[in-house]
Formats: sequence, C-alpha cells, structure tokens
Amino acid sequence: MYFSFFFNSIHWMKSSLLFFFLCVTIGTFSQERKDDYVAFDYFYGNIIQHNSRVEGLVHAHPTGVMLSYNKRTHGTKRWQQEYGYPDWGVSLLYQDFNYDVLGKNYSVGVHYNFYFLNRKLQVLLGQGLNYNTHPFHLETNPKNIAYGSHINSSFQFGLQYGHPRIFDKFGLRAGILFFHHSNGGAKSPNTGTNIITASIGVTYDFIEEEIAHQEKVAYERLIEPVKYNFALRSGVNESNFVGLGQYPFVVFSAFADKRISYKNTLQFGVDVIIAEFIKAHKEHVAAAFPGNTVYLDADYKRVGVFVGHEFRFNKVAIPTQVAYYIYNPSKYDNVPYMRGGIKYYISEKWFAVATVRAHGLNAEAIEWGVGLRL
Repeated sequence: MYFSFFFNSIHWMKSSLLFFFLCVTIGTFSQERKDDYVAFDYFYGNIIQHNSRVEGLVHAHPTGVMLSYNKRTHGTKRWQQEYGYPDWGVSLLYQDFNYDVLGKNYSVGVHYNFYFLNRKLQVLLGQGLNYNTHPFHLETNPKNIAYGSHINSSFQFGLQYGHPRIFDKFGLRAGILFFHHSNGGAKSPNTGTNIITASIGVTYDFIEEEIAHQEKVAYERLIEPVKYNFALRSGVNESNFVGLGQYPFVVFSAFADKRISYKNTLQFGVDVIIAEFIKAHKEHVAAAFPGNTVYLDADYKRVGVFVGHEFRFNKVAIPTQVAYYIYNPSKYDNVPYMRGGIKYYISEKWFAVATVRAHGLNAEAIEWGVGLRL
C-alpha cells in the first residue's frame, strides 16, 4: 500500500510539473508584457473530524497538488488600492484521499490573494466546483457519506509565507492550505470534508522585473444612503434522509442595506423560504418513527429575519448573514441559520448571487439567484 501511494504521488507530481513548465514555456514566449505568474503547490494533511458521523472516514492523510495562474494588480482601480494590490486568478486542484471510499477530487476555481507583512504573507480565498470520483452509492459505496454526488462546491483558504524571486524568476513559498468540499445539501448524504494541510510551493514570474505599484490616491470616503434590495434564489435540495429525492426550493428576500465605507455594507432583512423537501421529510419521519412528534399538517414554509455584512471590491462582493426563524411550524432545523457566498454586481441596480445556507455545520442548500438594489 505504501509503495503504491509513493508511486502514485510521484506520477501526479511528474504530470503536474510537466503542466507547470508548459505554462512557463508559454509565458516565456508571450510578447505581451504582463505581471503574471504561475504557482505549483504540493500539500499533505488531515481530514478534520467536524462531526461524529465522519469518524469512519478518517483513515489516511490526503495529499495533492494545486496549480494556479495569477494576475497581479497595481492600483489602476480604487479597489486594488483599498485592498493592498491583491492578485486574482484561476486554480486547478488534485486531491487524493488515499482511501478508496472517498476517491479523489478534481477542482477548478477562481481566487484572490491578499498580502500582509511587507507582501511576504499571502492570504488565499478561493471558490469553485469540484468533481469527486467515487461518491455515495447504496450498493457499491455506502460508506461515503461525505459526498452524495459527483459535483460539489469547492472552497479554499490559505496562509502562505514566501518570496517571489529567490532565484531568477523562481520563488518559494510554504504555509497552510484549507479545503472544504460539499454539495451544499443538494443530494444526500452530504457531510462534506474539511481538509487542513501543510504546503510547499514554487512560483514562476513571466517578466524580468516587477512592475511598480501606482501611488495611492486619497479617495473621498464612500457613504451611500439606505438602499432597498429584493432577491430571488432557487435550487434543489434533499432531506438528510437518503433516498427521499430532490425537490426544488425558492427563497424570497427583502432587505435594506447601508454602505458605510468603500469596503463595508451592513444589511437587515427577511427571508421567506419555500422548500418542498420538508413535505417528504415529515412523511418519512411519521412513517419510520411513529413515536416522534411530527406535524404532518403544519405549514412547510419558513420565515427568517437576518442581519448581514458585505465586503465589496470592484463589482464583486462577499456577503455573510446570520438569521433566526420567526415562523417555522414544521420545526425542521428550528435553529439560527447562516448564509455566505459571492455576489456580482451586473450594474448599479442588478446583481447575481450564489450562496450556501446552513444550520451550524449542516448545509441545507446552495442558492442561485438574482436581485435588484434600489
């Protein structure tokens, strides 16, 4: 087993290095002067046991590689200066759990890198899609309660310390990478996985010298009047009980927001959640657990009130909200819920949004939506 693991790791490192140096070659012959760079990171880590159900999945140490293409910013736009000249780019991830039940993960995503400590410390935030090779199957893989589907969401967070030009155009970095993958409750089972890893990587710049940042401009403080927002989100999800089927849901949200600075916006509003899967859930509980108190005739609609915050940079924003149910007759997950994700402002009034709504560590739904800000 150990020899197999060793040779598989070497195989994937060779393949990834080949792809890495192919990117380097393409960049070398590029005629356009761009301050771009590629990075190759190898990581080794552990599955975090975030609840008792995943104890049986903690068998080995996940390993993998991440290849990223990054574009530096230099302050030509306000958001670049406000956030300290971050990078943005795309990444490819390969993750081997070294455990047949969990299979392997292949992810693609977009990310931002933010800098601290004289640009030596890099903070990575990334989001994307993940493909798992061996999800749950009642007959062939019943132990994989982490992934109920091949397609999952992917979240990346990292803290890496390094220097971009130690030898010619090559740099080194090392640090900690965290990965979360789950389908957000779209299909059961779905405990997801949280992976914490140690990483070491190499970077390669496409140009001879760094491009200097533009001097910071003394922008006026940005404060807006209260704005009124209306959002419609939808998707499909399933009860925590396996095999009850996927059902559509709709979320209507109305909220007021107040932008108190260029970066920060505060929110307060209400959600009306109409989730069809609760009907199937109630019927199953009533049939399977006769002694359990289930309100079969109770309204399956829910209403919650929330407070939130939004980080805004350029046309992209990161909303986070905490909510409490004021109407939930079915008593399904009758605890505070949270929402987080990414928003894109198509214009001053219209936006698109993708968020995950969760009760504690249990994700109920991935929500896709559009909204209007007046």
